[in-house]
Amino acid sequence: MLATLSNHGVRLDKLMLFHFLLVTSWLLILSPFVHLTLGAAPLLLTSLIVPLTCISSLIGLKIGHGFDKRPCSLLFASWMLVWAMHLF
Repeated sequence: MLATLSNHGVRLDKLMLFHFLLVTSWLLILSPFVHLTLGAAPLLLTSLIVPLTCISSLIGLKIGHGFDKRPCSLLFASWMLVWAMHLF
């Protein structure tokens, strides 16, 4: 179970979930701009989710970010941008 705390008191399961959602939203934002052969773009983007989430989580641990208003607003804005981009 990932319910342990980091050095800065952040639960690691929340940190991993936050970075997974953030990386997924950024990849969905970039998906219309990736022009590869048919079927290769979704495969490439989905294969990047796990390594980028790990890297992002490690950076988050290193800088010791918490879940105050700014990171939550960034996550919300990222998903609103995903919604807006794929709506039009």
